[in-house]
Amino acid sequence: MDLAKKKDPSVLCEYVLPDFVNTHRGYVKLPHVSEEGEEGVKKPVPTKEQIIRLSLERFSVPEMLFNPSDIGIEEMGLTEAIVFAIKQCPANMQPHLFNNIVIIGGSSKFQNFKERIIRDVRACAPDEFTVNVYRPEDPVVEAWKGGQLLGGWPEYHNIRVTKSEYEEHGPNVCSKKLNDSIAISNT
Repeated sequence: MDLAKKKDPSVLCEYVLPDFVNTHRGYVKLPHVSEEGEEGVKKPVPTKEQIIRLSLERFSVPEMLFNPSDIGIEEMGLTEAIVFAIKQCPANMQPHLFNNIVIIGGSSKFQNFKERIIRDVRACAPDEFTVNVYRPEDPVVEAWKGGQLLGGWPEYHNIRVTKSEYEEHGPNVCSKKLNDSIAISNT
């Protein structure tokens, strides 16, 4: 973060937005090397590409996930939420949960994101527990894959909540259906 505050050109990058004609995905434009041999980002050249120049944002946006209070949101950060959720579970399950943290979604692809989660959770976890964090090969689609598995589960029809049920009974219907399904499967 200190590097970015000093306006160091090595932290600058240009992101080219997709135009959905030639490209359907954005990409980071590689820095060039000037005649003097200094690495930096090219000076803006007239082009049809839509470019976003990123500097401090590369660090401050991901940091908000860990410290939302930095932008005035008085909520738990990601690490605190993980530890809080684990500590709400029975004590005999906690070592297994600290040992099997899975991160998914596009944000998990931020540089050093997994290492930051490991470091921060390790600092909050009891010393005798092992902390492991796993990130699937393609974390962006893992939530969808989980939903796909759930939809194919034979008991899914017992726990699904329709829009009309939710509108009639409110959010508590979700817990009720899940708890009823668990009670039935345990008998």
